[in-house]
Amino acid sequence: MYGIVLFGVIMIGLSLMMIVSPKLWLDLSIRYCRLPYMHPLEILIRIGFGITFITYAADTTYPTLILYAGYLLIAVGVGLACIRPSFHRHLGIIMIQRIGPWFRLAGCISLPMGIFLIYAAT
Repeated sequence: MYGIVLFGVIMIGLSLMMIVSPKLWLDLSIRYCRLPYMHPLEILIRIGFGITFITYAADTTYPTLILYAGYLLIAVGVGLACIRPSFHRHLGIIMIQRIGPWFRLAGCISLPMGIFLIYAAT
């Protein structure tokens, strides 16, 4: 369950960064996309948290929702494993640049989701 709480805390922190400083978030995201280890790291993070969500879903307040979120994280991780790292990095940079103006709104939407995950896990 601590893994779900950790995911929620990370989500809250990143959401606050998006709300407070969307320009900094944009710059850091683009730098991250250019890192050579970005692709395998994203796959491992998604699959790792997906397994954690599935493993501890029954111990949460909303087990079905957490279970499906875990399956979704694993599905995205497997999907990312099926594409070339160069394509993933390129697509990431394009998407970040396109949705940059919406970062503050995205942070406002993802912040309650992070809070919900902590609530559901505790």
